[in-house]
Amino acid sequence: MPQSRRNAVRRLIRLLYWPLTAKAKIRLLGLAGAVTLLILAGVGGVLGAPPEADRRWALSYLFTDHAELGGVSLSLLQDPAGLVVLVVVFVTPVFCCQQVQAIGDFVQMNVRNGGAEKLSDGQVSQHNRLVRRTNKWLAALGRRDLSAAIVVAMATATFFLYGLVNTHGLMETWNPTELPDQLWRSSVYDGWWANRHTHPELAVALCAAGTYAFYFLTKQLVMGVVFTIYLYRSEAIGFGVTPNMKFDSDGFRGLRPLRQFMLWTYGSAVAHLIGLLVLFMVWLSAASWMVFVVLVVMVVDMLVIVYPSSIGYHSALVVKQDHVKMLYQTLPEGARESAITQVWSVSVLPVTTRKAMTGITLYLLVPAVPALIPVLFQRF
Repeated sequence: MPQSRRNAVRRLIRLLYWPLTAKAKIRLLGLAGAVTLLILAGVGGVLGAPPEADRRWALSYLFTDHAELGGVSLSLLQDPAGLVVLVVVFVTPVFCCQQVQAIGDFVQMNVRNGGAEKLSDGQVSQHNRLVRRTNKWLAALGRRDLSAAIVVAMATATFFLYGLVNTHGLMETWNPTELPDQLWRSSVYDGWWANRHTHPELAVALCAAGTYAFYFLTKQLVMGVVFTIYLYRSEAIGFGVTPNMKFDSDGFRGLRPLRQFMLWTYGSAVAHLIGLLVLFMVWLSAASWMVFVVLVVMVVDMLVIVYPSSIGYHSALVVKQDHVKMLYQTLPEGARESAITQVWSVSVLPVTTRKAMTGITLYLLVPAVPALIPVLFQRF
């Protein structure tokens, strides 16, 4: 490679990843894992469509009436469900890093916005003890022995999930043929890019990637629970979400870090739910017990998303109400109404209620989509 191009590549890497923060290292690790998986698929001949003329793409059967089953192909780039799962796998650690960064910025954000000004010395001491106790829980989550235990547990869970795929085949719910479901799903699994019998190296790579994602997802959920407990207790002390009513430094009353946290958390919940639905309703056969799995995931996400948001909304609303009372008492009557109107024209939280409700509605409707698509395909 010419020297000029090498220098351009170095500058690009430095721009994106220098200095190498934890998030940058995880992005590089995810990129390396994705490239490795593509290389293994290419070497194994299952990256794109197979050269055999007698093999037909599995999804093409969905658009054929009374299709006769022949050779079935489901290469990596022909497997939309697999691509969705892999995307969720490699972005999960990034979601976790963003959550760690946002939790670390939360207390500093509220201190900058004046959240501790109205606290008594006793309340400050009480809050400091709460912070130390919360940090101990978070530090314990990062211990090597606990991390190793989580890795072992997640590797076991991933191996179990892959065992379900290996035992029950693929895409049973999406069978468009008149053949028995068992024959259909076995034929799709035979042509699958991660078949452990024909492509063991890709099966191992998929299980390793799943362990990697579940490890970070477990830590992310535990951190969310710990942070929710902290937020509940700190709000009871009087140190909750505090918008800066004196100076709008970032366009969100000093709450931009909270906005980023909420957006990343909402995005993480939607991504993980979609990945779960793809796994259980596209790869595996949709069953009634899977509804309970989806409901458990949704309840956990609601616990670490909606409930903290409601706590934050309540504490930020109290700050705004106190500021409005101060304006009512100090400003002359002519300027009072416009100032108070300006305060209430801005959303209490840095993510508007309309957008939040839209996201929650979509989140609740997503589970119905994978269940409806096979029915639509079979009727068209």
